[in-house]
Amino acid sequence: MLNLLLALTLGVIIGWSLHSFFSELHEPNILNTKMNHALLDIKPPEKLTIKELKIKKPISLSNSKIEEKTQTITAPKESFYTLLEKNLFADAMALYLESSNKNLPLYRSTLLDYFKIKSIKEPSIAIAQMLEFRELEPKNYTISLLLIDTYNNNKTYKKAINLILELMESNVENDVSKLNKKLISSSQLYIKKLQDANDAPVLILFLEEQISLGIQTPFYTYALANYYVELQKYLLATELLKEIEFDENYGAKANNLSTLIEQKIKEQKEYAYGVRLHKEGEHFTIDVLVEDTPLTLLLDTGATLTMINEEKIAFLTILNENLTVNTAGGEINAQLKEANSFKIGEIELKKFQIVSATFQQENADGLLGMNFFKEFKFKIDQKHKMLYLSKK
Repeated sequence: MLNLLLALTLGVIIGWSLHSFFSELHEPNILNTKMNHALLDIKPPEKLTIKELKIKKPISLSNSKIEEKTQTITAPKESFYTLLEKNLFADAMALYLESSNKNLPLYRSTLLDYFKIKSIKEPSIAIAQMLEFRELEPKNYTISLLLIDTYNNNKTYKKAINLILELMESNVENDVSKLNKKLISSSQLYIKKLQDANDAPVLILFLEEQISLGIQTPFYTYALANYYVELQKYLLATELLKEIEFDENYGAKANNLSTLIEQKIKEQKEYAYGVRLHKEGEHFTIDVLVEDTPLTLLLDTGATLTMINEEKIAFLTILNENLTVNTAGGEINAQLKEANSFKIGEIELKKFQIVSATFQQENADGLLGMNFFKEFKFKIDQKHKMLYLSKK
């Protein structure tokens, strides 16, 4: 009995010891959740919806994702005017093509102002850009007119004429009068350019082609007849003038030119020789041969003797080594020489005396003086740049 009591007492002691041990392992739950929040002055978190949770969830992107997002970000587009200012014409045209119809009138106005300035400062670039724009808008009449003026200012008259003819084929009747004026003015500039260059084949071909087109035919017919007069082809000129003698605008001009042709024919009979002159500033020059050496001399009927730069005629025979000559600049030392042959056109003079001295003038080797002219009856036709001669 005593043994049983001792065993029970020992069991109670062991059980209590085990309870105390496990109680120490767990924090006593003396405060509930609400009490804890109150003591710590922390509000309990509000309930979040699924959508809010998705937003507030931290986002982590891989490097590839960041790069992909960076590549899709584009800088704001520059304005049409700014692109033109920076000479980014191709970019401006790309923006022009993408623009709405609402912006096009403003862009066209901006572009016209840009071309006007560009055609003055850099005409070649302006022409290239206007041609590029005309590919986008071939019917833009205002830009086409500006392009014509730029061609003329750049002395590319044939291109201006071709563009005018193109517009005439496609434009409204109200613009025909303006285009006709531009056609004539551009043609006059081109004709003068070819005349100054003495390019007779190209000039004649151009005028004949324009006559065949049937546009402003009287103008081109008269221009060709007038040029034939300069070439002394009087028969061809007369035939052309008959075609326009009753024209309202060119009939009177044709009759006046016919009268001039009659005078020219009379002069041809009166003067045996006609020699072409060249205009150099305010003076005329003539081509001569001094013992087969080609030289260019200024016509000077006020000079007593013909004078040539000493370096050009060093090979001639000297007649007088110490000669004093009065010139516009005062007295100069010179030599008197003799040429066995002195030719102008079909005319040849033998034993012709020439003053050899220092002569410095651009586009001329000397002066053709009165010792040549006194041998002939002569007439200088300044308008048609001809010297007519007949031996006395």
